[in-house]
Amino acid sequence: MARRRNNVVALAILVVIFASCARYASAVGGTPHSDFSYKVGDPDGPDKWATLQKDWAICGSGKKQSPIDVAKVEVSKDLGPLEPTYKARAAVVQNRGHDFMLNWTARNGDLSIEGKKYTLLQVHWHAPSEHTVNGTHLDAEMHMVHEESATKSKAVVAVLFSTKAGTPSKLLGDLKPYFERLSGKTNDTEEVKGTVDPSTWIDKASGYYRYEGSLTTPPCTEGVLWTIMSKVEDASKEEVDSIDRVKKSSTQPNARPTQKINSRIIRYYKAGATEAPASAPAPAPAPAPGPT
Repeated sequence: MARRRNNVVALAILVVIFASCARYASAVGGTPHSDFSYKVGDPDGPDKWATLQKDWAICGSGKKQSPIDVAKVEVSKDLGPLEPTYKARAAVVQNRGHDFMLNWTARNGDLSIEGKKYTLLQVHWHAPSEHTVNGTHLDAEMHMVHEESATKSKAVVAVLFSTKAGTPSKLLGDLKPYFERLSGKTNDTEEVKGTVDPSTWIDKASGYYRYEGSLTTPPCTEGVLWTIMSKVEDASKEEVDSIDRVKKSSTQPNARPTQKINSRIIRYYKAGATEAPASAPAPAPAPAPGPT
């Protein structure tokens, strides 16, 4: 009887885990990662995404696509410090075929951005970085995906990582064993021991860049509010390599090429001293508008 009860409990836990992964994947697009690739020139590569499915057309025709190159910025006095109210909760890591995703099994807090409250849904990683600074890629990029409950609009906080200093990241170091065990196991999940607290993942002493863009995977939905932290976090090469090892046989970059900025403006919030991303020159201020 005890064994049967334990089996029922274990099954219930698995149901919660898979339901959580499905719910949060659906909330941010839910496109199976087997349906596209990141290799330019492939039949299903990023230059062909717009042709693969009818509702992916905006991947090619959109005027506010992500990622972009952060080059010219405007210092904005209208922006303020980020206000997260994240909490430590149980979490699950999943191999989605092109990246590793971490999500929480219960609501774990919010982030207030420009008067709206966005709930943190999931976190995933790209290597190399998707956003560039003056044309320079960083070694990795973390996306913290949020959603506003009333409108379902998305807000993503991006944190860049550099291996230049060789200093390990506690964040990535804690998750590295899960990435390694899930390497090559598409759609497999593993529950994280203990709880995962994202409250320290956003450095409140950092400035940030803000612009309006899109999801960086199909269907490339626009209307996403992007916040790119200007302070770059340290990571070891081994930690970044573990992000790359989604497919066990080889490393596979999972970064969409940068998109045209068109008429968009990148606003910059300066917090204390100006932080320039490692291995990349600081973005230049935007030129003053000419007479009209």
